[in-house]
Amino acid sequence: MFETIVDWLKALLFGSRPEAERHPSGTLPFPPGSGPARLLIMRHGEKTGDDADPHLSAQGQQRAARLASYIPQHFGTPDFLIAAKSSAKSQRPYDTLAPLANALGLTIKEKFDDDETVALAAHLGTSEKYAGKFTVIAWRHGNIPTLLAALGAPDGSYPHAWDPAVFNLILEVMYRDRASPQVRQIVEPF
Repeated sequence: MFETIVDWLKALLFGSRPEAERHPSGTLPFPPGSGPARLLIMRHGEKTGDDADPHLSAQGQQRAARLASYIPQHFGTPDFLIAAKSSAKSQRPYDTLAPLANALGLTIKEKFDDDETVALAAHLGTSEKYAGKFTVIAWRHGNIPTLLAALGAPDGSYPHAWDPAVFNLILEVMYRDRASPQVRQIVEPF
């Protein structure tokens, strides 16, 4: 019926299947028995204000450094780190996770562009290495709502339009019963 998991997810999310078979908000977006147990999704740290500068500002670097201890202390040690793919315009998602990666000896994967949210969700659901694991994701704010929708987050559990001034919000997505994702919004204390 579907050739790839990406086709399956696109059909569920964007309706190329009959109405009754579309992916409802707040339900598992992965095939049964697959996918991560928990995700932390956050926006990258603050920008410099120079549109030509792809890096974090001093404030963004400080936030990234604090996250390196805050995340393990408050959420446990992640198994994987994923950042939106770096470009000439922005490598801020990668820079935000770099101190955490260094502290934990983890590699940052950055295979997907900002707008490849359905592909990232499919990857998390089909790659056995993510099954039952904890992953931290740093993304660009404009596509975080789409990513949350692709991951099955219930409507109203996350900002549908991310405020461009917000850099300190973490969204914890938990797949405890593998059927109904729960989202908790956490404001960083710094």
